[in-house]
Amino acid sequence: MRARKVARATAGVVGVVLIAGAFVLSFVITPVFVARLPSDTNAQRTYTGTFATLLDARAVAQGNLAAAFKQNVPMTVDRSVVVQSTAGNTALVSDTRTTSAAGTPVEKTSWAYALDRRTLEPKSSYPKSWAVVNAKGLTVSWPVGAKKTTYTGWVPETTTTTPVTYSHTETRSGLTTYVYQAGIPATRITDTQVLAGLPPAIPEQTLALAVQFSSAAPAQKTQLAALLPKLGNPVPLAYTLRGSDTFWVEPETGVVIDVKRSQQRMAGVVSPIDATFIPLLPVSDATYQQTSAAVSSAVHDANKGRDAISLFGTILPIVAGVVGALLVAAALLFGRRRASRPRSDSPA
Repeated sequence: MRARKVARATAGVVGVVLIAGAFVLSFVITPVFVARLPSDTNAQRTYTGTFATLLDARAVAQGNLAAAFKQNVPMTVDRSVVVQSTAGNTALVSDTRTTSAAGTPVEKTSWAYALDRRTLEPKSSYPKSWAVVNAKGLTVSWPVGAKKTTYTGWVPETTTTTPVTYSHTETRSGLTTYVYQAGIPATRITDTQVLAGLPPAIPEQTLALAVQFSSAAPAQKTQLAALLPKLGNPVPLAYTLRGSDTFWVEPETGVVIDVKRSQQRMAGVVSPIDATFIPLLPVSDATYQQTSAAVSSAVHDANKGRDAISLFGTILPIVAGVVGALLVAAALLFGRRRASRPRSDSPA
């Protein structure tokens, strides 16, 4: 008799614990500890495309404009996004890119960010030992549970932001993705790593020749010719970036499945009179996209994340909830049966 009471009580307690655990798994554990940037993130992506125009910095520095411009050069971009460290819900994430032209590296950059592991937005509070870029908006990926909305995107080359707008929903490599588009107007390049790979100045004689044969409007040519004596020798150069990006994002995990980019860099001079940028020479005109292997790797990462979210956010809570409900029901049922049994009269 006593053993049955203990069994009923145990079943009821375990059932209640399982039901409570189901809620905790679904509404606490999953959103806080599962649906966020994994601490072992190591995303390696390769892009291929073409430099429709590419300026050889060494030829420019030597004043050899005839050999400076190259056309239709095959290009690759190897990108590595790695979580270097975590502190609670904050992750130190590195974004390293190596750009090559016909197999020869022409630029390498590396930026580090302190990011919220759920929103993927930069955080202002992080360990003092971390050296990070003071960025704004999305830097390396989308948040878990991406929305059909406009996000703010970070442009590291110009240290500025640009709107990244939801366009439409599209199936990509078997996954439903949200397609976002961004446009970058001509903006001054300010990142020191990028500028280090570009000619900081050009001989006055070379600039005069470049002005003569450039595609600049006649008014700009006249303006540049008048400015030449005031710019010094060699003439300091400035650069702008203009581009357009398309991203295919798996919304449940925020994993970027595919990317297509078009970027143009322009060299020019800054007027000493009103500090306006006067475009002069195209530095590069590149269009590139993720390789099929990179897309497959992204799909694998997205499916892995979706499986984890589904397991802890849906499957385990349902199993725990159902088992818990059955145990509670069994305890109540046996208790009612026990109470409904008629008591036998005591002997006289």
